Amino acid sequence: MRERRDFRSLDEAAAELYRFVPGSAALRVGYSLDRLRSFLDGIGAPQDRLRVVHVAGTSGKTSTAYFARAMLQEAGLRTGLTVSPHITSVTERVQVDGEPLPEPVFLELLGRFLPKVTGPLTYFEVLVAFAYWAFAELGVDVAVVETGLGGLLDGTNTATRADKVCAIGDIGLDHTEVLGETLPEIAAQKAGIIHPGNTALLLAQDPVAMAVVREHADRVGAALTVVHDEGPADLPLFQRRNWSLARAATSAVLGRAVTPSALVSAQPPGRLEQYGDLVLDGAHNPQKLDALRESLAERGVTSAAVLANLLVSPPAKLDAALLALLPLAAHLVVPEFTVLGDLPKRSVPAVELAERATALGFASVEVCPGLAEALAALRGRPEPTHLVTGSLYLVSQVRALLSDPGHR
Repeated sequence: MRERRDFRSLDEAAAELYRFVPGSAALRVGYSLDRLRSFLDGIGAPQDRLRVVHVAGTSGKTSTAYFARAMLQEAGLRTGLTVSPHITSVTERVQVDGEPLPEPVFLELLGRFLPKVTGPLTYFEVLVAFAYWAFAELGVDVAVVETGLGGLLDGTNTATRADKVCAIGDIGLDHTEVLGETLPEIAAQKAGIIHPGNTALLLAQDPVAMAVVREHADRVGAALTVVHDEGPADLPLFQRRNWSLARAATSAVLGRAVTPSALVSAQPPGRLEQYGDLVLDGAHNPQKLDALRESLAERGVTSAAVLANLLVSPPAKLDAALLALLPLAAHLVVPEFTVLGDLPKRSVPAVELAERATALGFASVEVCPGLAEALAALRGRPEPTHLVTGSLYLVSQVRALLSDPGHR
């Protein structure tokens, strides 16, 4: 086995990581975490050397993770943060004290880590293992870890120490093709991050979901607290509950109640992110799109020109997401996009989504398959607010275009 790999650039490292991208978005029958656990054991079980705040939920988990990281750092702890998907750079998968690792450090650590990978791990599993290993190498005091999908069978759920703090946000119907068709099934997947002795925190929500999480916590012997508080009024409406969950997690780690600052700057990219009259938000399911619409309404925005598409999904899910967007969209621009990352993904064909939108009652719909063309069409609209939404992957690609001053 080679001792290290010398990467000359982040692009070269990303290309090497893409070799691990699996061929299917569906969890195969019989999938377990045994393969990843075995690999981690072989490199010294770095996840067992870390105090972990584990964040799950259908909506708000990335924001909760960012807030928790900021609050813990404000309290004087050296923090690690790993989230998925990344928005701008794969270095976002390993953040220390609020910043992605500098490229030379990321490349040096990845060059030492990748030669250790000898088994058939996936892209996501490799990056989860790398984050745990890097955090242990760098000596963080606490690692804030966002689940990728679900929880029970998520690669991040290899962290099982008794002092883990589990923070579970709003639970809804999403990724039903993998996690289950019903709210209890999905809640059981989210609850699966809770292990014996853990401190579990759950946002107050649908009683059906809460009952499933409570039953699981009781069964494994974990203390569960339901979080009812709302966060500071100067945060966007949809972020206030996430902030409160993060505060509860921070208090659990520190062993005392905390009153952190509002930490508006700690919000993640691609969530109600503003570039003048252009707003980027990666809301991609009805629950998140409803929250986005309500937050914009609180700011006085009830109508906008919208650039949006969704990942290929069951028809009922597509229609529900479009209906959540309908009251806001004075005009809809539909592009297409593809993704190579944790799993291969592609958007609904633009013509198909446009036809669905028209059938559901959208009054003005425009098809622009090319993303640069679609962004130009959006920016040329007369509406005072322009919104990009429907997918974090779409938002990521628009952000890349915005790095070119000609697209601002």
